[in-house]
Parts: sequence; C-alpha cells; structure tokens
Amino acid sequence: MKIILNKCFGGFGLSKNAHELYAEKKGMKVYEYYQDYRKGLDCFKKGDSGVCKFYFTKDFGEEIELNDEEYDKYCLNLTSENRTDKTLIEVVEELGQKANSGFSELEVVEIPDNSFYKIDEYDGVETIYYSDAEIKEK
Repeated sequence: MKIILNKCFGGFGLSKNAHELYAEKKGMKVYEYYQDYRKGLDCFKKGDSGVCKFYFTKDFGEEIELNDEEYDKYCLNLTSENRTDKTLIEVVEELGQKANSGFSELEVVEIPDNSFYKIDEYDGVETIYYSDAEIKEK
C-alpha cells in the first residue's frame, strides 16, 4: 500500500502544479483563488496572490463570496485526508518536488498491504508506524 507523508516542518500541502495535474487526471479544470481577508473569510479573488491558495472546479470570475455549501461543492481540497488516493499518489510520484507547496516535502512510502498504520506528526513532519495487528493508542 502506498501512502503520502510530509517529511519537513510546515505541513501537508500541494502545489498549483499538483492540483492542476490531479484535476486533469480526474477530467476537471481548476481555477486558482486566494482569500481576501480584508473583505472577510468567505471572500475569494482570482489569482495567485497571498499565502493561502484555493483551487475551485468552477470559474467564479474575478471575485466571489462563497457560503460553506458552495465551498464544499466546488473546492478541490486535497489534504492529508487524501494521502491514500491513488490518483494523488500518481501525481506526487510524477511531479516529485514540484508537487510540494512552499511548506511541504511530500514523499510516497510503501507499507505492506492490509497493514494497520498510525501517523505521528510533529510540527508538520510525519512518521508512519505500521503493524499486521491493530495499533492501540496510548
């Protein structure tokens, strides 16, 4: 089984290239936006300004205010929750270092199929522990 881990301080994150390639492999197109904090947390502007970037599967024009339902429907939100997604694994393997955001260093690791695993994280750096038996929390 293949799993994506982040191996540097910062956190699990993907580049614009990774989002675009993932979308392409899934038959979608993505549009890059950033959050305009001056206007509120629900306001997004088209472009690559700002640190927090968002990739939507719908072109909303230059500026949009989204409610939670619209955000959930249109945001391509690739996070650590997607670390076992086969398409995302392909993207990270294909792009290598170009898959990383400015705060990540993603690596695909392989563990035996049907293993139980636990991922520990410290300041963004992830370590995986796996076993053929269920791992108990301490």
